[in-house]
Amino acid sequence: MEQSQISLDLVGKALGEDIYSEQGILLLKKGTILKEIHILLLQNYRFGEKISIDLNQAVPSVDPKKSRTAKPYKSFLEEIKDLFHHIMNGENVDFSEIRGTYKLLVELSLQDLAIIPVIQTEISKEEYLYQHSVNTGIIAAIIGKILRFSQNDCFLLADMGLFHDIGMLRVDEELYEQEGPLTKEEFEQVKKHTELGYSFLTSIARLDPLIPQAALSHHERLNGTGYPRQLKQEEIPLLIQIVSVADCFNAMSMKRNYGKRKSHFDGVYELIDQTHKNYLNPGIVIPFVEYIMRQHLHQQVRLSNNEIAEIVFIHESEPHQPLVRVGEQYIDLREDLSLRVTGVVEADVKESVLN
Repeated sequence: MEQSQISLDLVGKALGEDIYSEQGILLLKKGTILKEIHILLLQNYRFGEKISIDLNQAVPSVDPKKSRTAKPYKSFLEEIKDLFHHIMNGENVDFSEIRGTYKLLVELSLQDLAIIPVIQTEISKEEYLYQHSVNTGIIAAIIGKILRFSQNDCFLLADMGLFHDIGMLRVDEELYEQEGPLTKEEFEQVKKHTELGYSFLTSIARLDPLIPQAALSHHERLNGTGYPRQLKQEEIPLLIQIVSVADCFNAMSMKRNYGKRKSHFDGVYELIDQTHKNYLNPGIVIPFVEYIMRQHLHQQVRLSNNEIAEIVFIHESEPHQPLVRVGEQYIDLREDLSLRVTGVVEADVKESVLN
């Protein structure tokens, strides 16, 4: 046990004693893993005092390399690749079998805190469509879980995401593999994938109607600037709005910028920007961004000014602008909009900085 000053530095540590109010009401039990809200509560009741911390009860860290989802994920990528090739060749395919396998992968993914770095591993541009399809479904299911949707709805979201871009199989593959900007004519060709996907999926028996609808409408935007039908607000079903967020996040995070792969922090800031433009629903984006940022609480990250900082507090309403610590200084990124988190510091870099 150790007596420690009450501060945000204790987030993630285990409480070593029961905490009672002046009236004798139990506020926090011994062994509680402290969160930001607990620190605020303790500061109200024990201002200036120290509390007992159990140093033997560590919060388990998550290592993407040891994720139990990694192998099933890679295996399923091969399955979806084969499925898409059969579709391209005009062959009959068994959708029920592939969806059953995918359901098992989604179940694993929903329990894996390291799933985002696992699914956004480096892959060749020729296989981007397969990985993007699988990832979008997994991320959509995660968002559904965050928003407390039923398990069945989460699985439906996964299927909607898995097949949302299937119309791309009818588009010249050089267009969707192209890294540079498309011409106006090329973009018009790519936009047809929504209607092509809808037409194909509506021909398949026993699919939930929202699956082909997601293929058709995942590029619609709340302000009516999307395509193909320029739908607005409530005209776009909520589940499809979720698929749109998952699609955008994965696409943005896996893009390359002048040959360098972006981090998922780039995807986070782009999602926030799209809510400001009224493209995407903030009621979906903000909880998802909070989930992403919380994966990095107490991690060493690099800021846009190239300084190394530790994320110490996530603001619920503005999770993309956390409180960080640089050395002994605390910086609230809500108050310095010129700074952003750009990436996680690798272990070897972290050690050289701390030593």
